[in-house]
Amino acid sequence: MPARTLTSRSIPLVAATTLSVSLYALHTHVRPVLLDAAPGPTESTFGLPKKPRSAIIPSSSSPYLPLGWGSNRYLTLSPDQSLSQLKKPTPLTQFGATPLRDLVLAEKYGAAVDARGDCWMWGTGYDPSGEVGRSIKGKNIKTLIPASAKLFCLSKSGNLYAVSTSRAVQTSSQQYKAERSWWSSMFGTDAGVDFYELQAEGGLKRGERWASVSAGKHHLLAVTTKGRTFSLPIDPLANSHRQLGTRQVLDASTAPLASIRSSPSSSSPTPTPSLPLNPATDPRAYPTLTEIPSLASVPIASVTASALSSFARTPTGRVLGWGANESGQIGLGPSGAIEVVSSPVEVVLARNYPGGTTMNCTRVVAAGALTMFVVERDVPGKEGTWVDLLACGNGMSGGLGNGLWSSACTSPVKVKTVSGLQEYSEKKNAFVPLGIHDLSISSGPAAHIFAVLDTADQAEEKGVKMGLYGKDVMVWGGNVDYQLGNGKRSSLAVPQHIPQLISRSSGDIAAAAKEAGLSSGTLSPMPHSRLQLHQSKTDAYDLSGKLIKRGVKCEETMVAGYNSSVLYNKTLD
Repeated sequence: MPARTLTSRSIPLVAATTLSVSLYALHTHVRPVLLDAAPGPTESTFGLPKKPRSAIIPSSSSPYLPLGWGSNRYLTLSPDQSLSQLKKPTPLTQFGATPLRDLVLAEKYGAAVDARGDCWMWGTGYDPSGEVGRSIKGKNIKTLIPASAKLFCLSKSGNLYAVSTSRAVQTSSQQYKAERSWWSSMFGTDAGVDFYELQAEGGLKRGERWASVSAGKHHLLAVTTKGRTFSLPIDPLANSHRQLGTRQVLDASTAPLASIRSSPSSSSPTPTPSLPLNPATDPRAYPTLTEIPSLASVPIASVTASALSSFARTPTGRVLGWGANESGQIGLGPSGAIEVVSSPVEVVLARNYPGGTTMNCTRVVAAGALTMFVVERDVPGKEGTWVDLLACGNGMSGGLGNGLWSSACTSPVKVKTVSGLQEYSEKKNAFVPLGIHDLSISSGPAAHIFAVLDTADQAEEKGVKMGLYGKDVMVWGGNVDYQLGNGKRSSLAVPQHIPQLISRSSGDIAAAAKEAGLSSGTLSPMPHSRLQLHQSKTDAYDLSGKLIKRGVKCEETMVAGYNSSVLYNKTLD
């Protein structure tokens, strides 16, 4: 009898629990759709609350508010459609005063990663309004790799994702709607938009992850933690100049067939057909990376993709290049002046140095038809390791940094103003070589470049913490949209300092005006009140105004976007 009583009493409880779970699941599954269809009076177009945003924008002069300048044709800097250009550095209040993991500016859209690892996007390439909206969430993204109509995201755990840059495609995909379940909505595992996790052909080895990823105009390169190198088509033109490093022949008429493949996140093993999409925007059009056969036995440390060319750097500092070479951007010299390099060939950087010099390349940065190499060298008879910046390719906008306006440069040449520099070390009481901390090149047709020097490494520690010393910024290249940040429109063929953009004390403005004409005695004037980048700590928010973490360490960072520029605080986690 007791057993029967217990069972009869349990039936209503179980039924009520089941009904509650079902109603909650239905509510959480339908609610986002209702928000998108009819936002309430306290929500923006994307369902983001407006009121909390004031919490992260204390004032337009906050040092943690990103600054932007240059082209705004596609609302990548400001949602104000009346502004086609920002002629001087302007606070970008729509992002809030918060540090970010990463930020990129493509031609028609921008994207950023907050301190939680969620991706946010904006610009007319994302939504015609240009307003900021949340894209992929819950994937702990670390790095963004922009392409023209797709955005690639590398997570902290080494997973690689692809998503369309169009908000309409992200949210209306039939494949996404079929895969989205009430279970993922209820427990917060839903990424919020349609995306695809890219896989390696044949799979990765145990413990192997994606380590370095770079995208060009039509192709993507990736290297794993075990040094294996892969390539991926982004659209049917991906191997037009053999930049994939393979013999793949892509057919635009068959590419959309990959759209019917099932997503690795799908709970059903049966592929769910979807309407064929443009392969340039469909994240499933090319789902598999292929290992580059000629590099299968060569360990690679990092890869770099420019518009139509490819580069791979070995752990020992040697560089291999292939793909388009019409402007000499691979750097093979006069004897290698051919338009297409069909397979990886070593770029001999030692031509710039006398015999006996020990050297290695620590970084390759490329965009458009311009390539730059950061080289460390040991000079016979001199103490210390010296750092040079070499450039080759198209220098019509002054991007070579050698004072010339050249349409083609086949041999890497020194950017003298930022090469072989020294600074006085108070710690060692002597002059020591000065390194290059960061380098950013625009992918626009009139490329511009930001080089950040390690001028704070040897400075007094107390002065660095107080903000008295920072990392110097040098800029040069195209300036048709005021992207250099110097308030002028003329391009520069020699690296120059730019004025300080963030006021840190009451005397900064007066000092800048007084010292603007002071020169360091080099080709580049060096005013005392020049732009320097600093590290600090502050609270991190997402772009809707919600607090993520307090006391996040960050560093001011320069981004050379597509005919535009941004200064923001990058998290150092």
